Amino acid sequence: MYDRTINNQELTFEASGGLINSSLVLQDRETDSYWPIMKGRAAAGALKGTELKMLAVNRKMKWKDWKRQHPDTLVLSVNGKEDDKEAYDSYFKSRQGFRGARATDKRLKTKDSVFVFRIKRDSYAIYLNNLKNGKTWPVSRQQVFLYRPSDAGLHDSTSAFLSKQSSIIFKDGTWIDESSGCRFDAAAGEFKGARKCPSPLAGFDTFWYNWSLNNPDTQLLSE
Repeated sequence: MYDRTINNQELTFEASGGLINSSLVLQDRETDSYWPIMKGRAAAGALKGTELKMLAVNRKMKWKDWKRQHPDTLVLSVNGKEDDKEAYDSYFKSRQGFRGARATDKRLKTKDSVFVFRIKRDSYAIYLNNLKNGKTWPVSRQQVFLYRPSDAGLHDSTSAFLSKQSSIIFKDGTWIDESSGCRFDAAAGEFKGARKCPSPLAGFDTFWYNWSLNNPDTQLLSE
């Protein structure tokens, strides 16, 4: 998810109808600029080259979990008809990307699932299978902590945090930020404690081909 405010102006985004490397391109009504969502900056228009600010607020969940938390939720439909729940089955089962797209970067397979983020304009990706039960990496003189339950599926979110101290360690069966004393609550997907805990890291889960085709300079963090 991105911040809609650019240069103190709130923009109204909508689908442009176009794709770049099989990924959606948004268009804003105010400046008529075009924004490929996997690039995170305008590719054309009055704001060409302008960076979008990624927000650490996105969270995936299954419908049954959302419905349990928000039982009065209304479902958006077209002409009173909801999408067929099987509509995306063939896409998720296929080894190819949208309309047969394939990753040209062979470090991972086309449809491998990754968590992606940016720090200081540098792009990073981590294979989701490397995140089971938590993992830390030193990135740009900071520490990145990423967590997925061992039984997490495709539609479960990755918990991501950033610490300016290299102090997040696994101790006594849990992840602890030593500098603040905050402990990671795996069920809630967040650090809890009395002092200032590690900050949420803006990023999201996607497929390798979606990210790598649009961000060819991505640094792939290994185990």
